[in-house]
This record gives sequence, C-alpha cells and structure tokens, in this order.
Amino acid sequence: MNKIPLKSHFSSEIYNGSIQNWSFDQDANGILYVANNEGLLEFDGNQWKKYKVPFSTKIRAVKIDRQNRVFVGGQNQIGYFKNDKDGFNFTSLVDKLEPDSRSISEIWKIIEVNERIFFNTESKLLVFNGVEIKKIDSPGFLQTCFKHRNTLFGQFYEKGLFQLVDGEFQLISGTESLPELAAIMKNADDDFYLSRTGVIYKSGNSNTPYIDYSEKFGSINTAIKLSNADFAIGTQNNGLFILNPNFTIKQHFTKKIGLSDRTVRALYEDRYHNLWIALNNGIDYLKMSLPFSLINEEVNVEGSGYAAHNFNETIYLGTSNGVFTQNYKNKSKKHVKYQFMSGSEGQVYDFSQINNELILNHHQGAFKINANSLDKFHDIGSWKFIKTTDPNLILGGDYQGIRYFKKRNGTWNRAGQIPGLTESSRILEFENDSILWMTHGYKGAYKLRLDSNMQLKNDIQHFGEHSGFPSNILISSYLLNGKLVFTSEKGFYDFNPKTSKFSLNSFFDEILGKEHVSELVTDKNNSIYYIQNQELGVLKEEKYGKFQKETSVFKHINKFINDDLPNISVIDERNIVVGAKEGFIHYNPLKEHLINKDFSVIIRHIEVTKNEDSTSIINPSFTKKLELDSNETIEINYASPYFDGFEDLTYSYRLTPLDENWSKWSSMSKKSYEHLPYGSYTFEVKALNLYGIESETSGFAFKVLAPWYASQAARLGYIGLGLLSFILIPIMQRRKYKTERIIITEEKEKELKIKDEEIDKLNSEKLQTELDLKNDQLTSITMQLLKNKEFIQNVQEKISNTLHKGGANHELKHLIRSIDQELSNNDSWDQFAYHFDQVHGNYLEKLSINNIRLSPREIKLAAFLRMNMSSKEIAKLLNITTRGVELARYRLRKKLKLNREQNLVEYLIDLDNT
Repeated sequence: MNKIPLKSHFSSEIYNGSIQNWSFDQDANGILYVANNEGLLEFDGNQWKKYKVPFSTKIRAVKIDRQNRVFVGGQNQIGYFKNDKDGFNFTSLVDKLEPDSRSISEIWKIIEVNERIFFNTESKLLVFNGVEIKKIDSPGFLQTCFKHRNTLFGQFYEKGLFQLVDGEFQLISGTESLPELAAIMKNADDDFYLSRTGVIYKSGNSNTPYIDYSEKFGSINTAIKLSNADFAIGTQNNGLFILNPNFTIKQHFTKKIGLSDRTVRALYEDRYHNLWIALNNGIDYLKMSLPFSLINEEVNVEGSGYAAHNFNETIYLGTSNGVFTQNYKNKSKKHVKYQFMSGSEGQVYDFSQINNELILNHHQGAFKINANSLDKFHDIGSWKFIKTTDPNLILGGDYQGIRYFKKRNGTWNRAGQIPGLTESSRILEFENDSILWMTHGYKGAYKLRLDSNMQLKNDIQHFGEHSGFPSNILISSYLLNGKLVFTSEKGFYDFNPKTSKFSLNSFFDEILGKEHVSELVTDKNNSIYYIQNQELGVLKEEKYGKFQKETSVFKHINKFINDDLPNISVIDERNIVVGAKEGFIHYNPLKEHLINKDFSVIIRHIEVTKNEDSTSIINPSFTKKLELDSNETIEINYASPYFDGFEDLTYSYRLTPLDENWSKWSSMSKKSYEHLPYGSYTFEVKALNLYGIESETSGFAFKVLAPWYASQAARLGYIGLGLLSFILIPIMQRRKYKTERIIITEEKEKELKIKDEEIDKLNSEKLQTELDLKNDQLTSITMQLLKNKEFIQNVQEKISNTLHKGGANHELKHLIRSIDQELSNNDSWDQFAYHFDQVHGNYLEKLSINNIRLSPREIKLAAFLRMNMSSKEIAKLLNITTRGVELARYRLRKKLKLNREQNLVEYLIDLDNT
C-alpha cells in the first residue's frame, strides 16, 4: 500500500535561521546540531537556538567528537564549539594552520576517524589531532571523502578512489574511471559505490554498472545506510528514496508526497531511528521508526476516511469524496498513487462483500463494484449488506429500514422490506440464523426474529434504558469470535435471552471500563482493536485467555482519527487501516518499534537576574556552588532531547525543601523563583514521554544568602548588643520603676476623680429614674380619677333618667345625694396634688408664692395643663364643659399676665424648671 510516514516540518521561521541546511549530528546528551547558512543551529527537543560563527558566512558541515566538541566548517572558518563555565563558546583553528593553508573557501565535510578530525575543503584535506591541524599530502584535486569501515576514503579528480593508510593515500585498483561518488555503501562483505548520477557500482567491477537508477534518481546529493540495513538516498530534484538492502526501491518521497520539498541536501538518522532531512527550504523530520503511516491527499486519497477493504488483490478506500483504489499485490505499482473510481463521487459509508462480489454502500445508494465501473441497484442511502442462509437473498440496511434483495440474472433486485421498521439501520448483526439485531445511534436496539425464509415471525422487540442499558444512545453491536457484544454510552453489555435484559460484560468492563467505545474489530490472531474516547487501542491475547492492553504507541496518531463514524479495517496481519480526518492511518503491527526507556533531563542553563538591566547566564555543568542574594531572581531552563514524540513531552519539578510534592506535568521547560527565603535549595526535574515513561531525575543545588541583618556579622553584633543590654537593662529598669510609680500615682488620682464623676452620674440617673417612676404614677392616678369621674357621672345620669320617668323612691334620691357628695369630695385631689408635687418639685407651691392669687380650680387647671392634658380630659376632671375649660384658660392667662405671643403651656413648663 502506498503511504507516507508521519512527519514534523521545521521552517526557517521556527528555527530562526536560513532556509538551507547542510549537515546534522548529535552530541552525547542527544542534542541535535545543524550546519546552517547563518550559523550553527541547536535543537534540544523543545527549543531551537542559533550560534553565530565568527568571521564566517555559511556553515556547511558539523561533526561532534568523543569529547563533545562541536566542530564546524564553513566559508573561511574551521573550529569548534565547547561548553565551559562561560557558556557555549567557539574556538577557531584557522590560526593553527600554516600560513599557506589558511585560505579556505569552503568546508564541505567533517569526518571523525580514530579520534582525528578531517576537514574536506574545496580541494584539499586537513586533519586535526587535538593539538595541531595540518594539511595532508594528496595525489591530486580532492573531490570528496568518506568514512567507510572506520577508514577514510578520498576520491581525487581523474585519479580514482584512495584509502588513507598510515597517513598516506593508497589507490584502490580499478576505480580510476569511476564518476564522482555520493557514497560508499556496505552490503554484507561487499562494497558498492553510488555515483552522483544515480548509478551503483560494485567494488571489484567498477567499470560496469551494478544497477542504474539515473533516470529515477537524477542528481544525488547524499546517501546513508540506516540502522535497519536499508539505504536512504537524497536527490537534488526527486526527493528521497529508501532502498532495501538489495538496492531495490522500497519507498519514494518527494514534494507533497511525504516531503515538504523535492531537494534533499543532507540526511541523518538519530538514535530513535528517525530521519532528519535538510531540504532546500527548511527541515523535515520523518518518523520512520513508527509502525504508522498516512494515506491521504499526498498519495491521491482525498477526503475523510470511512471504510477500507481488500478485494481481489485490490485495496478499496472509501472517503467522504468517493472511492480510491490501488493494486495490493503488484509490487511494480506499489509506489503509484491511488486511482479514483469514476462514478463514486460523494460520501462512502462501507464496503459489503457478498461471496465473490463487492458492494459499495454510498449516500446515493448501493452499487455493485466491477473492475473499473459501478452498477447502481438501489437508490436510497445505503449503510450495509449482510448475507443470509439463502445465497440469493441478502439484507440491506439503509436510511429507511431493512430491505430484502434477491439475485436475478446476476443482478441484485429489491424484493420488499421488513415491515414495521422504518428507522435508519446502519448496524446489522446476526446472532444466529434466525435472530437479527439492528442498533440505532440514539433509539436503542431492535431484535428481529426471522423464519427460514427470512420473514419476520414476531413483533420487533425494542431494547433501551428500560432493558438494562444506561441510556438509549450510542448503542452498537459487534460480532467477536462468533459472540455478539453490545457497546453503549457507558460500557459493554451482554443480552440474556431468558430475562430479555442486558447486563454488564465483565470481561470488557474490567479491562476498558465504562467509557464509550465507538469501534471494535478483531483480527485472526484474536487481537481486539478498539476506539475509545477518540483514542485507538488494542487488546492482545497473551495466554490462557489473558489480554494485554496497549495504548501508548497509538498516542502518535490519535489526533488524526476521524470522529465521525470511526472505523477500523483489518486488511491482513501487516495492514490495519483506521479512518482519519484526512484519509487513513496505516498501522503495521508486525513492525518492531523499540521504545527507548533510558532518558534524562538536561539542565541547560540558569539565568540570575538582579534587576532589569543585570542578568547573568550560568552553565550548571561548570558551577559547583551557586549563591544568590535574597533579592535576586533565578530562572532554570531544562530540556529532554527525547525526539520520539517530542511534541508530547512533559515535565514535573520541585524545589526542596520548599516543595513537598512534585508539580503537575506541563510542557513548560523553565521555572523561575523570586524572593526565596535564605537557605540551601535543590531544584529537581523529571520528564514524562509519550509512552508514560518517566525519566531519571536531574537536580541542581544552590544557596540563597541571608540578608545583611541575618548575616554572621549581624549575628555577632546582636550578641554584643545583648551583652550591653545585660548591663544597662537593670539601670534602665530602676529608672523605669521610679517613673512608673509617679505615673501610677497620677493615674490613680485620675481614676478616683473619674469614679466620683461616675458616682454622681449614677446618682443623677437614679433620681431621674425615680422621677420618671413618680411621673408614671401621677399619670396613672390622673387617668384613674378621670375614669372614676366618668363612671360616677354615667351612673348618676342613668339614675336621674329613672327618677324622671317616675316610680323612684326615697332610697334612689339618697343614693344620688351620696354620689354628689363623692363627686365633690376633695380626697382624690389631695392625693393627686401630693404625687404631682413629688414629681414636679412643689410646683403647686410655686404657683401660690408668685404673688398671684389663683383659685383652687385655676390651680387644678394649671396642674393639668402642666401635664399636657387635652381640654376634653380636663373638662371631665373639673366636671365642666370643654367651653368652660377654654374660658378658664383665658382667665388663667390674664392672672398670669401673659402676652398674646406667649404660650400658656410652655410658660407653665418653664415655671417647673425655675
């Protein structure tokens, strides 16, 4: 099947360099270095960084030796970068050259052989032994050189291929006529020479081409042997070719077919067996080690993937755009793009194989698939066809129910419909020859019992939430190894025919839980593939019916899975096809994928900031003791160059002893701290890769110095002050006690004065309370007098009315006289006068001693007015009319000699206050 590997592309904007790159290498920590036109690029799995090379424009080559020195070569410059206490710094080797060898226009290759570094310039070879660098005498103009079988080989113009032995070049016989080579390739015990024109020669027979790929390859820029014994060939205009160990073409990638560009300038296989590719414009990272590939528009498969089927050695792929095909067994057509099947335009749902026929289930209806054409035999949107016990009868689920189709004269014809069922019927499964299940996306499950003629025997049974399912939605049925299993919104279920109820499937419930599963399929090895929560997984049978759940490796492709009608198609044991948002995902279960479990986090550098204008960069590898002031901020940068799924790498950290627990996993690769309390700290960090494996913990210790007031000198000062205080405190305390006694005496005098004032206040409040009480009593007496008067007057009036009517006797008259006597009695007034003077301080005497002669009635009137009583109330007490009260008020004003502006009641109240 034609497919392309998963890929990450890095544009020049991402790595902040030139579009052109020329060489790759990794250091001992796994950090990637790239020779770029603008300098040396560095990638740690999280961030790109660029280092300028002094006095050089373009960098063409990079190589890392065993001391982790990063050698670079470019226009007019050679040297190396190395980490030291001041950072990642460059050392030039140009000054170490003899004066006549210092003119260097280009460095095209750097090769390390036996701890010596060789620089392939534009015409000569230089070697650096760690101390000195010199030119090697050569037999002619150097075209290129190679490292092969741990030996240096050089090809000289019109001289042939030479091997460097003991510092001298020795000609390899028979290579004089070889064209310019791109690579020397080892295959078993034989050597092969790959020319830049695409012709392969075998050593010992260099005059005759072994294989001629000149028309396919064109001009070749680079070639390397891969760890799996394949060969990768990078061309100028035809992209990348992968060759088998026998040099047959295995894969071909070019622009828009697996690559972002057609020009390949350099290749590098990293320690995760993935391929870094330097293009004419940017860098591609092909994830060749993964067992996944993509089948999408780059190989001419357009639309979202819905179904795949292998029929008569042809692969049929159904998408939202139609059907695409490719010959499955013909290796000569293996790299040919998929062909679109005319007439299949539109949404494809499935392929149904009925014996030796293949039917297309399509939004527009059902079609029989011929070699190069389609024959439509049903017009309603079709989901699926299933066989029956009658070879000439099939059942088809469509948008409007389940229909019968009979075969006549080699053509399927509609022959009726199952009555009583008009629901869209996408999922159909036979439990046995007579029981058919149809499950609906949001209406539940339907059970149909059929007779030998496939006719409905009984009423259709409906099952849903009332039958044991958690709800009516997302119910599907799958036939696994002859047994029917149902999935639901929450978990797997089995049907119990005795109770006609559904119950949880214990096997799947234990392994997969109750999260919804949207697709389920098994292969011939009894492995069960599933999609749960848009994530692919597999249950692999180990032994004794035990299954092992695997999900981690599929995290590479979960983001591509189609979320509309997810589907998994098992083509064969090497080809599992999963519907994707763009085309399909191809999975090869037999491709071994080794997961590197040994990885760590590198603390890259530390930034210490005192203020906005003062930041220092510290290399932790060369800093054993870092001390900070308490007002400084520290930022720790870290990374893990784990390129296998680097996009999903996360980190967790803690600062001991400040943090008891590790932080949450995050993609952030730096952490800063400010205003830390003084003391000793250790920053610890670890990484978590895509496979759920944690790295080793890396750490860095530092110390926050105490502020001046907590320093050692300050502590000595505190001790001295303590001793001085020990002497002075008794003296100061005696003075303090004397002063305190004076203060205490004054305070006591103040307290006594305050207490006296409080006592006077309390007495005043007590008198006021007593006065208020007496006032209440006076008011009560007055009101009682008023009520007594009213009562007696009423009684008197009733008796008088009785006498007026006649029949009264002498006793009634005597009673009236007694009442008159009671009304005229002054005892009640005397009682009132007593209480009134008690409340108002001999008020009645004040009225009498002001040389104003008031009659008893006028004194009573003044007292009642002082109590602010109404004229009506006073009239009743004085046994006069209201008019009489007003007249009495007038006379009282005259005797008191009040002006017209003066208020009588206010005057009487003021008199009370004198």
